[in-house]
Amino acid sequence: MLELLLSIRAILLSRVNINMELFESDLMTFSKALLSINDISGVMDFLNNEDLLFINVERVNLLLKNDLDSQPNLYYLDQDKQCQQFDYTGSSIGLHDVSMRDYYHQMDGETLYQTFPQLESHPAYDSVFNYCKIPLSICNQHLGAIEYINLTMPDDSESEKQFKLFNNMISAMIEHIIDHQTASTFTKKLTTEKNNFQVLVDVTNTVICQSTKKELIGSLLQFLFQHFGMTDLSIIQLQDGHYNQHSACFINNEIDYQCHFFTNDKLIKNAIKNNQPVFLNAIDIKKMQADHNCPYFPSRVKTACVMPLVFRGIAVGYISFMKSIEAAYQNTDLELFKQIAARVALAMHSIKTHQASIPNQPITKFINIDEGMGEHVIFDDIISQSEVMNKVLEQVALVASCDSTVLILGESGTGKELIARAIHKLSLRSKTNMVKMNCAAIPAGLFESELFGHERGAFTGAISQRVGRFEQAHKGTLFLDEIGDMPLDLQPKLLRALQENEIERVGKNALISVDVRIVVATNVDLLRRVEEKKFRNDLYYRLNVFPIQIPPLRERAEDIPLLVKHFTRELAKKMGKKITAIAAEDLAVMSAFPWPGNVRELCNFVERSVILTRGNLLNVPVHELKTSPHSVSVPTENVPPVEPTGAINTPEPAMKGDVVKPIIDKADVIKALKACHGVVAGPNGAANQLGLKRTTLLSRMQKMGINSQDFRGGI
Repeated sequence: MLELLLSIRAILLSRVNINMELFESDLMTFSKALLSINDISGVMDFLNNEDLLFINVERVNLLLKNDLDSQPNLYYLDQDKQCQQFDYTGSSIGLHDVSMRDYYHQMDGETLYQTFPQLESHPAYDSVFNYCKIPLSICNQHLGAIEYINLTMPDDSESEKQFKLFNNMISAMIEHIIDHQTASTFTKKLTTEKNNFQVLVDVTNTVICQSTKKELIGSLLQFLFQHFGMTDLSIIQLQDGHYNQHSACFINNEIDYQCHFFTNDKLIKNAIKNNQPVFLNAIDIKKMQADHNCPYFPSRVKTACVMPLVFRGIAVGYISFMKSIEAAYQNTDLELFKQIAARVALAMHSIKTHQASIPNQPITKFINIDEGMGEHVIFDDIISQSEVMNKVLEQVALVASCDSTVLILGESGTGKELIARAIHKLSLRSKTNMVKMNCAAIPAGLFESELFGHERGAFTGAISQRVGRFEQAHKGTLFLDEIGDMPLDLQPKLLRALQENEIERVGKNALISVDVRIVVATNVDLLRRVEEKKFRNDLYYRLNVFPIQIPPLRERAEDIPLLVKHFTRELAKKMGKKITAIAAEDLAVMSAFPWPGNVRELCNFVERSVILTRGNLLNVPVHELKTSPHSVSVPTENVPPVEPTGAINTPEPAMKGDVVKPIIDKADVIKALKACHGVVAGPNGAANQLGLKRTTLLSRMQKMGINSQDFRGGI
């Protein structure tokens, strides 16, 4: 019996020694892990590692709290041995009450599932037959708990002590990692704040010194591209019932500018009405890209943040930050964008103040054709800063969303087709094309066929079926230009089509239903045509639903400098020329000219000027305007007369009644051209100052090798 007891004691001592060796081995493994593990994922891999010999467990979970007031987070390994995190909420924590209890908890799997049935479907608690939860605390601070799934432990007091020590070391390891992560997060926060501060300093320096809106948006986009890779940016401002959106995009190391005009603010109204940021996803942007009456977004843009520009409590505009990837904006991005928007709002106020002071500054001799253009491009090629034209655009914005017939009135060349195009693009029919027809260009015999179409064999030469303009414009807009020239015998058919929304092809008795919005234009007095019995009064009143009168160019003279700059820039680019400036005196003459042909005549005149230009200064043939029967005198600066500096030879004494011709040399010509800024003809030109005819001076300049353009290039 004694031998049996001694044998049992020897076996127990042997097991204790084995457990001690395994425990000591795990202690060494712990020491190494403390030096190499820096996150919770690493701890989970370590605790579920088969190299730990002392603990015989199938898997280990961790329940950790970030702070005393937070809900715990569950960390577990999935079937692929990847660490997963489950965040408890106020509602879900009640379903797993065991996680909140800060005391030792042990039960079999059946009891666990009966007590907490929701755990049976949770991947962290799959196939549990033995559950053990031990609180993790250090220095009286509760860190969370460790869960042992299917744990097997020796049933002796020594192993229990070792197990408690094992868990205390786990607590120390987790505390070390939490402290490390807190310090790392704090360091990252300090670094981010420092970087953001430097970004804001750079943004301030970038935008605050700009004098135009174009310079502002261009310099800001270039900065955002360099620091954040942002390729698109726009500024939106409300003006006279519509929105002007000035956009810039960075492509191939160059900035491209675009101006857009819209009235539909449905998707960004929260930013506009509540001064709150609005985030747009790819679906929102795709909707707006299909609607010309919405804010403009390039095709590559997938997400955007529209933020109000607030200066002294007042919204001065809205800025749209755009991304070409479908990525959500982080809180750090939002805070930074708010700070950038505040600085842009300040810069916008400075630009407005600067531009308000420009009229009080002396006019420069030369004007840059690129300055001050972007903010006046209202819609496509409609360029204006005049009040009369702004009223026209207000009418366009009002009637565009309706389906009412619009009658556009105005002299030839005022841009009636541009207004019609703007109405169509802002309408609900903008997804279809606008069909155009010039009534003055169609022969009377073919007018009905062009308008309503014809069947094959309907008349001689009708070898195939033809679809008329009405059918082509189905679901869209039909623009009938020069409606006053429509043949009188066809006017009843047009009236019937407008009233019944039905047409009849030539050679076919069947009626065809059409859904067409009609916009017509004319440069004649239709009411007088009605009185002269050349236009039906019933058709006139049917067309005169919403008349829009476009002012002639002479009534919007303040728009002429903008139009001259625009046409010069576009035509010079088309002809491969680099024209950068125009003489202020020439621009004044052009602004005072009445332009009976309106914008069309002005465009043709600028094109002729671009053709004549050989340098970088627009060569305007102002003598054509001054000698025109429509010319108007323009006050110009007094240019001091140029005294000749020398003579080629001594003139013979003049006989009574003779006209003494001035004798000048090359230096005299150069001095006169410098004083007159290269202007040869006219009362203030070099020829007049030298007492020569324009042709005589030009001939001598050619012989002397002098070019007047060399004296007109300074800006």
